[in-house]
Amino acid sequence: MHTITAAAAAALLTLPFVPLPGAASASTAAVADPSMGPPMGWSTRSLGCSVSESSVRQAADALAPLVPLGYRYVVIDDCWLAPQRTDGVLAPDPARFPGGMKALADHLHGKGLKLGLSLSAGTRACAGGGPGSYGSEAADARQVKDWGVDYVKYDWCNVPTADFPGQNVQQIAQALYPPMRQNLGADVVFAMNNEDGSTVPWLWGKDAGATTWRTNVHNRPIPDSYPSMVDVWEFNQLRAGNAGPGSWADPDLLQAGRGGMTETEYRTQFTLWAVGAAPLILQADPAKAPPAIVANPKVIAVNQDRLGVHGTFVRTDGWYHALAKPLANGDRAIVLFNESDRAATIGTRLGDARYRIEDLWEGTVTSSTGELAAQVPAHAALLFRVSERREQAPPLVTFEVDPGALGDDRPSVLEPGRSGEIVTRVTNTGATGRLRDLRVTLAVPDGWQATARTPARTGRLDGGDTFTVTWAVTPPAGAERGDHELTATAAFDGGSQPGAAVVTVAQAPPAGRTYVSDVPWTRVKNHFGPVEKDTSNGERAAGDGRPITIEGVTYTKGLGAHAPADIEYFTAGRCSTVEFQAGIDDEVGAAGSAGFEVWADGGRVAYSGLLTGSMPARKVTASIEGARSIRLVATNGGDNATSDHVDFADATIICT
Repeated sequence: MHTITAAAAAALLTLPFVPLPGAASASTAAVADPSMGPPMGWSTRSLGCSVSESSVRQAADALAPLVPLGYRYVVIDDCWLAPQRTDGVLAPDPARFPGGMKALADHLHGKGLKLGLSLSAGTRACAGGGPGSYGSEAADARQVKDWGVDYVKYDWCNVPTADFPGQNVQQIAQALYPPMRQNLGADVVFAMNNEDGSTVPWLWGKDAGATTWRTNVHNRPIPDSYPSMVDVWEFNQLRAGNAGPGSWADPDLLQAGRGGMTETEYRTQFTLWAVGAAPLILQADPAKAPPAIVANPKVIAVNQDRLGVHGTFVRTDGWYHALAKPLANGDRAIVLFNESDRAATIGTRLGDARYRIEDLWEGTVTSSTGELAAQVPAHAALLFRVSERREQAPPLVTFEVDPGALGDDRPSVLEPGRSGEIVTRVTNTGATGRLRDLRVTLAVPDGWQATARTPARTGRLDGGDTFTVTWAVTPPAGAERGDHELTATAAFDGGSQPGAAVVTVAQAPPAGRTYVSDVPWTRVKNHFGPVEKDTSNGERAAGDGRPITIEGVTYTKGLGAHAPADIEYFTAGRCSTVEFQAGIDDEVGAAGSAGFEVWADGGRVAYSGLLTGSMPARKVTASIEGARSIRLVATNGGDNATSDHVDFADATIICT
């Protein structure tokens, strides 16, 4: 048993505890009408120009059960317009919407839903043809209101900027958006949609009466991938100070149910959008949107809270984030978000009182005298509702499985057939009572072995103390290379706490000199297409490269990539040197530029300097003595990345 003091336990947390702003600090904020929370619903974007009246009605049927939770708007995103106006007014495409928009709006209203349509501030719609509303704002607003439309997404496409000599894009937008808002009236949701951010709507959208304004300037529209989602969210957080009740920052659609992210990552997006008071508009078919994520009423309540505050950072260091959102009844919503690829402990200080802490995803209720901390899985976001109460509840427990050091964003690595060390750590974080008869168990995949090297049971754990168990974990010799999950349980009288961690099984290179292309990597990132072994990068499907050639010299071995690229290898502290010929492949001619780097355990140990497509290969030699892992990195040369076909030619590694 390893028991430490409360002060030492606090020091183990990845993020130092810092005070959160209390609810009282928001007591003077304007209170919005409870019915005017961020819009919720579904968009036809995934359907593109295959959208039709029947597909919208089918999706509406699937969305109807979510109406009691607040999902009301069915937003038809482009491709609904006829190519030309009829008698000077907008008309729906007769093939796609033969029943007309008035009948569709009536149908949706009968189900408790509302109809949204996209219009363009320019001369033509963004997709599918059809007229824009430029110069016809009053007539188009009147037309859609006559149909019963409740929501207008106003796009920025085909704008005749030549009609505004001497004005920048922002000034033009400030001339074109307000007339449509004024003609629609306050009873219609007005979503300003400028996907590339050129009109900087966050600076003036609220004053123009916009219900929502897009903040996504990185990707347009948001892709269904974790890195892109995080990029979009980070841009959105920069606009938090411009948002408020009735005028919401819009980081774009929810992706849950589309299949490009994991369940954890989809839950993270929903959490971040909820605490950011963002619109909750689904992109997936409502029938495929997972209810466990999109239909959590307590998480939705945070998003729709009538105080209308956009959650902001309490602490962030680029990987680990704590955010807080004051709520109308004096509670606070707190998010602990781990952006990295490894489980990490994140925490913050609540204040000097006793607090009720409800995990809004798991439903558990605990108490704490002022600290909130948890081990957060990779790519996960935990959401808590915190209130200052003295009700009886078990103390908050922080259960860590294989905790890493600050900045260690990769899972621990175990070798097949070799025993490795894993630590579990239980902290009585809440300090409102004593844990009795604490038992820790660790479960491993079939065929693995796990043995406690230190006692796995203790009779008591006082407030602030920590109990650490060291485990010997051995994957079998034939263990599959890649990521594996370890699960654990900390059980005590009156309760238990689950825990988990991901570890990677990898094989270090053999003794002697080995071509790197003959060694499996543990992680890889590449700009276009996959990294190729012993050929150049072809940018698309695996195996589409050519022989590696730099300034007329052909190499039979090496790696072909497209900068920026990052290729990681497990070396187990048993390798000494990496060597390769760095250069831009001849297949792009004189174009392309990049820098080549070698990183060992988080530190750069070699750099080639800038190389271009008109330069011969340059030898790079790096000492990696004692490193557990290394990375071969190619950075963009500072210009367009289109032609950056980089070669790590004749790359070898020397190990013992």
